[in-house]
Amino acid sequence: MREVLVAYCGEMARLGLHLLSLLARSLELDDPWFEPYFTPPSATLRLIKYPPQPAAATFNQIGAGAHTDWGGITLLAQDDSGGLEVRNLAGQWIDAPPVKDALVINLGDLMARWTNGVYTSNMHRVKNNRSGGDRYSIPFFMSPRPDARIEAISSCVETGQAPRFAICTAAEHMNEMFRRSYGYSPATSQSA
Repeated sequence: MREVLVAYCGEMARLGLHLLSLLARSLELDDPWFEPYFTPPSATLRLIKYPPQPAAATFNQIGAGAHTDWGGITLLAQDDSGGLEVRNLAGQWIDAPPVKDALVINLGDLMARWTNGVYTSNMHRVKNNRSGGDRYSIPFFMSPRPDARIEAISSCVETGQAPRFAICTAAEHMNEMFRRSYGYSPATSQSA
């Protein structure tokens, strides 16, 4: 499957750059504004199988717990099983039902940092308790290169206000998120 997956990653990266150009345009920036930060991108492709949840599952037994994606953008292909839920601005969980031949696009935490919260990373989770069978998804996580400097875009900061987030590199942000989630940072850990 290597050849197919490498080709798929290439297509997702091209689509991701196009989506980033649309995000830039929405922020009244030049279309290629994000491109230097994503050349080359730091990307991860995952092939995920969620087994069905038992009918008697407790509230915290779900396929993927509530989380935001850490990086730039995520392009998600999913089967027709359903189960993806997104938390809306009112704090309610709503279904994100599969749409045939469509991708789900999530903005990650680094977009929130760049846009000073104009755009936010969306909280989401997976519950595979609807179909009675396995659920498959293929997320393509596309983040800036590790040395990319992430600071609030000036047009996203109101005059006289300080940015909401500290300046960091993409790698520093990812390492901090890893530390918060798992208790250590891969950048400071030594292999045994």
